[in-house]
Amino acid sequence: MRITSRKKKILSFYELENLEWITGEVGAPPLDVSGVTYLLHGMTSFDKNYQLESTRRTLEAMVKDGLLERVNVYERRQNKSQNGDGEGVHCVVARYGLPGGCNVIRDDGGNRRSHIEGESVRID
Repeated sequence: MRITSRKKKILSFYELENLEWITGEVGAPPLDVSGVTYLLHGMTSFDKNYQLESTRRTLEAMVKDGLLERVNVYERRQNKSQNGDGEGVHCVVARYGLPGGCNVIRDDGGNRRSHIEGESVRID
């Protein structure tokens, strides 16, 4: 396993001091491929599929090396052919986070009932 500068940069996205900025830019971890690509390359990454694919391969290599954990989630995404008003499509999205940090995911509040009914208590 080689830790390249790109892998170091990706791992820095999960550090506590960067968490507020990352959450403001692309949302809270675990991050998806398009979010990591945006953080690495900026707005130019949206029309360059080779950057998305290269980032996906890097993330998968990091999962294989045990640096990250992958979780598949079902969420709504905007189709490239839709404008901002579209309902979007539901699809399975791979998200990547630190090992042990992918157990809890965001609920987008959609029409699906993806939560467990009952009471919850926050333990400090």
